[in-house]
Amino acid sequence: MYRIYFDANERVEDGYGLWLNASKEDMGRIPNGPQDGMRVIIYMTGELEMEAILAFMPEHAAWTARPVPRTTKYLES
Repeated sequence: MYRIYFDANERVEDGYGLWLNASKEDMGRIPNGPQDGMRVIIYMTGELEMEAILAFMPEHAAWTARPVPRTTKYLES
């Protein structure tokens, strides 16, 4: 699965906005680009990661990631 950076402070409705530069860079590495419904891993460096489903939200003109329940892993520093 592809890994995409996210920040928990970028919460929107039932997910997280992926409009930060680090998120865009990670999505740029996906061959043929991100797709609605694509399952990925979102991560906060050194803190946590979880599986999520990508969705494009026209109202935000950006990609979002909806976490998959019970997939969160907290990383030890």
